[in-house]
Amino acid sequence: MINQIIRKVLNDYVAFINDFKHQFSPNIEEFEQKSSRNRSGQIGGFNYQFHGAGCRLEKDGIVCEFDFMPTNEYPIKFCLWKMREFILTNKAYGLVKLEEPELHEVLHTLVEDGTLVKLVLGGVVWEVYQV
Repeated sequence: MINQIIRKVLNDYVAFINDFKHQFSPNIEEFEQKSSRNRSGQIGGFNYQFHGAGCRLEKDGIVCEFDFMPTNEYPIKFCLWKMREFILTNKAYGLVKLEEPELHEVLHTLVEDGTLVKLVLGGVVWEVYQV
């Protein structure tokens, strides 16, 4: 049951980020340039704040944090905490409590089936998921 919910959450998470990115700038090169100049603001109902390689979005009470590191073909990167924050602030899922080990197990399953990919930098596998 939780596995199916997390798959839906992942789709919603990516759609949430892509909606923001499209409103901010539909062109990826332009997005990168604008994000380095416009570090915080509001657009299309989103409050946003870029910080380092990360970005914090808020819209309708939903908090979405992600890292934007175009170092490979997976532009969206996140850790367990960022996904958990998205889930717990989104009332649509009806989850008011979600333990980190439970979410970690589901995310690990998604890595095993190829839905997610872990970040590898310098030969080190990080606890960072990519999609």
